[in-house]
Amino acid sequence: MPIFEVTNGGASEIPDGVYPVILLDIKGPRTVMAQRGPNAGSEIDLFDWIFSIDAPGHALDGKEIEASSSTASGPRSKMFAFLTALLNGVAPTTGTKFEKTDLVGRQALATIKTDESGWPRISNLGAVPAVAPAGRPRPVAVPAPAADSLPF
Repeated sequence: MPIFEVTNGGASEIPDGVYPVILLDIKGPRTVMAQRGPNAGSEIDLFDWIFSIDAPGHALDGKEIEASSSTASGPRSKMFAFLTALLNGVAPTTGTKFEKTDLVGRQALATIKTDESGWPRISNLGAVPAVAPAGRPRPVAVPAPAADSLPF
């Protein structure tokens, strides 16, 4: 019996689109050397946010995707955007402190786009609408159509 199987490593496993996700875990911080941007060549601390696609009945249900953010938590930071999305669109106030248990299990909508290397990445995290329009079901995965399937 084999002990492992070689896979494509995540590349192209999640088509571009908007997906409902649940936060499974936050790991870190860990220190890395910034490769690009204004901090290139400097050590920075990152948190790793692990999400799971929450689309019961969909082939991608339970598929995990990770995103990283710096430890910066001000209003212009990625962490602040993630927190706002996980708090149903309500921005946290200055001085608010969070335990991991305050956030794990919360839902959001993740916009996933494939990067230039072929890896699916969370390009945006938004709040799940508090109330869906009457008669509308909860949001589900909506992959973008393949370029060759567009009608024009």
